[in-house]
Amino acid sequence: MRNWQFEVFNPVIKVVSGWCNLRCDYCFYAGSQPIVETMSRQTLEAVMERCLEVAPFVRFIWHGGEPTLTGVSFYEDVVSIGEALYSPGQRIRHSIQTNGTLITDEWARFFKENGFGVGVSIDGPEKLHNLVRVDTAGGGSFVRVIRGINILRSNGAKVSAIAVVNNLTVNYPDEIFWFMYNMRLNFSINNCTAKPDDPFEVRNLAISPMKYAQFLLAMLDLWLKLDDPSFMIRPLEDIVKAVLGKQPRLCKYLGNCTRFLTIGHNGKVYPCDNFLTDEYCLGDLHKMSITDVLQGSQSKAYYSGRQKMQAKCKQCGWYLICKGGCMREWEGETYISNPVNHEFCQARRYLFENASKILSSLGYSTTVNVS
Repeated sequence: MRNWQFEVFNPVIKVVSGWCNLRCDYCFYAGSQPIVETMSRQTLEAVMERCLEVAPFVRFIWHGGEPTLTGVSFYEDVVSIGEALYSPGQRIRHSIQTNGTLITDEWARFFKENGFGVGVSIDGPEKLHNLVRVDTAGGGSFVRVIRGINILRSNGAKVSAIAVVNNLTVNYPDEIFWFMYNMRLNFSINNCTAKPDDPFEVRNLAISPMKYAQFLLAMLDLWLKLDDPSFMIRPLEDIVKAVLGKQPRLCKYLGNCTRFLTIGHNGKVYPCDNFLTDEYCLGDLHKMSITDVLQGSQSKAYYSGRQKMQAKCKQCGWYLICKGGCMREWEGETYISNPVNHEFCQARRYLFENASKILSSLGYSTTVNVS
């Protein structure tokens, strides 16, 4: 029996570097659109082969920039390469994260026929979405995104959404919640974060950890009161699972980033799509296996900060739920020397304490009782 490194591996693959037809103000590439570079067939084969070496179940997450700028033929190659490389009994799943503005019937039929999950970036109703998610001329993209969602649905493709809550939208949890529910869009809530050296536009839109926690709790209250099990929201599902003693799925509640490595168009590997500079490059899949990358000196240096922090975090009553959280939310840091007094940790404790109280008030038995 093969000795796999992971049970499930979820590589995030940036097939067009940061190339995009939109200019969202909170994007990693805000203010400086990178040189247009698309993953070559040779690199695609090398990347997929490396990824399929490490787990019996590989979820390829195709990302950008805007990953549909490659054209459909690129993903036809993705499917054929996967069929040629997978081992007997191995499972492959594909998903793509798109801004939805370039979706056509051809794309939608392809996604449906090949079982691709499609995540569409939409930040809520038009007045909120268009504050930040704009095109090269500064015009809002909402109408084109809705058009893309409708095309996907009319062709039977599986569609969900990702909303990035930012400084302009964080005070509107009700509007975002009911928009997504009325659209029948299961969605994930990501927070806009920034490092000290990020562009001004990104830093200006970033929200504090406490604001994000308060936003999630407002969403949680609405979600539990609605009581519609068909409507799924992340990370609320994972927060509830964790507080009730079950296993969450998101990396930020697992204490391990390595299952969600980010791979650039050139085959270089990074710990996260928030750390894509040479400083954080962990290796090159043209020259190294995933195992070699994770055992290399660059990986050990990067992840040592998490390990040292987790050793201190174990004193916290919420450690088994939090596990140190997501490093991209540490405001550019890769190590927090004093977790108890750090804003990120204070917000996490506030989130879990209040989520636990809400669930306890509804009669659920929570796993941690912290006074």
